[in-house]
Amino acid sequence: MARSGTAPVTLTKWIREVADEPLLLKGDLLAQAEENTWSLGRARGETPVAAEVVAAFEETARRLDERVTAMERTATFYVWYDVQAGHLKCSTSSAKKDALPFGAKVDPDATLAAVVGGYLAGASPGTDEDFVLPVWTAEVGL
Repeated sequence: MARSGTAPVTLTKWIREVADEPLLLKGDLLAQAEENTWSLGRARGETPVAAEVVAAFEETARRLDERVTAMERTATFYVWYDVQAGHLKCSTSSAKKDALPFGAKVDPDATLAAVVGGYLAGASPGTDEDFVLPVWTAEVGL
């Protein structure tokens, strides 16, 4: 429950806060994934609007672009819907979009609207044999 006089934390606020979190872009990709991955869910009773969630991720990508450029590096910011956890997840990696650290087949060219829409609809992954994880990617940095 929110304290009196403060607004409740919303999914879009959490997404925007990711841009200010510590960022590891050197070394092992699995260490980067551990440090840079965020699991994001909606607050109890919250009904996020897809366009607002998309806009929050796009803003976060722009802010990360500025940070990573200032670090004189390049990276990939990416978003996916983790069906098993029931959360949107995002991460930043020094890997290119076709080398992200996933153990499943990945579509790194999915639209952000499709990823967010799947989360908001509570989409299921389908069968194990034909499942391809939709992942939205944005190159950030130099």
